Amino acid sequence: MTTFQTQLLYALGNKIKVLPDLRKIFLRPLIQIAVKAINQEYIEEGILDRISQKYNIPEETVDEYYSVIFTILKIHLGTISQSIKPAEFKQILEELKLSPECIDDLSIVVYGQKRPELISGLIQKTKFYPHLIACKWRIDITISSSILNRVLEPHIIMEWTFSNGKRQIFELSLPKFHQLRHAIATILVDMRKVEKQCASKNILCS
Repeated sequence: MTTFQTQLLYALGNKIKVLPDLRKIFLRPLIQIAVKAINQEYIEEGILDRISQKYNIPEETVDEYYSVIFTILKIHLGTISQSIKPAEFKQILEELKLSPECIDDLSIVVYGQKRPELISGLIQKTKFYPHLIACKWRIDITISSSILNRVLEPHIIMEWTFSNGKRQIFELSLPKFHQLRHAIATILVDMRKVEKQCASKNILCS
């Protein structure tokens, strides 16, 4: 499983279930809104409500559809360092049961002429916050030592690489590693809640 696929599955969460229901007729206006949001362009107030009325779809469902589309675009454009090929992008969406016509429309956006503009817009949104792009780790165990009292206790060496090129190498005891893991999991859950609230209340928050 690629990093893009892992990030996408985690970001979508239980919203994956709505992917098979997406249809081209209302996908396109939602894509247009997502593109405007990424480029930080003006979006008419109540646009999602009007889409709900036009296509006779519940407002909550339209919010979910928009959130899914925005997430797919954001995750894909945010993984530019991985150079995801179009065939791979389509295959991942096919596995998530998205219809071929919807996949084609999304592919045109992420690989079309506006791709550089979208990537630039996304970078502008996150330029103040370098993000983690790679994580390497190994477990070290000291068998014996004339200096250390504690031997045969595993500790973890981690190397984090960030989008700004910086690398951070640090060592963790097993208890500290579990604390870090728990803290990150908690933050990710909270972030997902905030993103869900923003998508449903105000599309510009995304």
